[in-house]
Amino acid sequence: MSNSSDNPIIPNSVIDLLVSDIFRKNGISLDKAKGNLSEEQKQMLKDLIKDLSQQVDSFVKNPANEKKID
Repeated sequence: MSNSSDNPIIPNSVIDLLVSDIFRKNGISLDKAKGNLSEEQKQMLKDLIKDLSQQVDSFVKNPANEKKID
């Protein structure tokens, strides 16, 4: 899995582990899953990941999201 961010919050290795564990629990092989996706579905997933990465980046960079203790 590729990540467009230079400073990922969750390392790619953790994401890979979680995804492969979910696939294993559901009896899905990674090669089989990749083979069943259409080009449109692949592009939709790429767009989704890009959008989520941008949301995470903006959330992390926004100082209003920091917890304030009074």
